[in-house]
Amino acid sequence: MLTAQQLRAVIQQNRPFKRALSILKDDWQTINDQNPLARQLMTVDDLQFALALQSIQSENQFADTQNYASVMAFVHTHQDDFAPGSREFLLQAFK
Repeated sequence: MLTAQQLRAVIQQNRPFKRALSILKDDWQTINDQNPLARQLMTVDDLQFALALQSIQSENQFADTQNYASVMAFVHTHQDDFAPGSREFLLQAFK
């Protein structure tokens, strides 16, 4: 379920929505390309938004959060793209 703030972001197609969508589409490089001066990192907020979007649509799925192998594959692919605490957020269900 989307929060009011997330729903507003979807309607406005703003920066948080674009970041979450790039996670869903496994296209984080686009976010980095938009700001070549500084590497962009996935935050917990980005991941929470992507998971909320993933729960209400089926065309884009970045990881099955109930499947350790699926989450680890995503973590391994994006190991250099996580802000502090983001990797732990994805893995918390498996501890």
